[in-house]
Amino acid sequence: MKGKYYIVQIIPEDSKEIKKYRVNTKWFFLLKVLLVLLVIAAGFVIYNAGRIGRTLVQYEKMRTANAQLIKQNANYEELFFRIDSLWVLEERIQNILGTFIENDSGKINSLIDKNRFAHTPSQKIDVDYEGIHGWKPPEEKIRLEHIPNVIPVVGIVSKKFSEENDHLGTDFSAQIGDPVFASGSGIVEFAGQKDELGNTVIINHENGYVTSYSHLKDIRTRKGRTVGKGEIIGTVGKTGNTSGPHLHYTITKNGKELDPEVFINY
Repeated sequence: MKGKYYIVQIIPEDSKEIKKYRVNTKWFFLLKVLLVLLVIAAGFVIYNAGRIGRTLVQYEKMRTANAQLIKQNANYEELFFRIDSLWVLEERIQNILGTFIENDSGKINSLIDKNRFAHTPSQKIDVDYEGIHGWKPPEEKIRLEHIPNVIPVVGIVSKKFSEENDHLGTDFSAQIGDPVFASGSGIVEFAGQKDELGNTVIINHENGYVTSYSHLKDIRTRKGRTVGKGEIIGTVGKTGNTSGPHLHYTITKNGKELDPEVFINY
């Protein structure tokens, strides 16, 4: 290829003079290579531009879908929160009213036959409920919330309070796993294992009253937590020194043991 030339002639329209140029063949070869490289580069740019365009479209779709998922998740969380609130409220109302849901007619008849709520203690704590359907001062409502007068478990009294027999509480026989409720609002002073009493929760009601719930299977609260009247704090079990599943429940006022049945509104 070396030493070879092309003759390029340029003939102007208004002139008879012909211009001739000698061009080495190597320049034509370089021009071909340059054109090939330009075509390859243009194809590469076009291909990557297409990929970037598709990526941007997919990104926009993903961003829109992600925003929708975030919104749906927020809606689900709000619904779950409402459901949990309704469930807690339902259980508190059922417990405060001394009722529970049961579809087994045989069990209902059995409870009726045993006259489960017929017991009336010899004395009762006098609580003034006058005006309960009307307005009550907030201080009075708070005071009533902190009085431990709600039955702590749906069960049968199997052993009564007796100072003579050194049984300073009331035992409620119930099935393992049945919910145990806080009998009044207060702060959890203790939640854990307590020697022969097994799993125990102790609540300070901030008015001199302290209640304890022992032999629990599960503890569903923790020390330092504020609990409301009727709130689930554990389940019935047989931990510690006991022959069967039951709840050992105690009430003290300024350190003195009291008969829990005096307080419970059956």
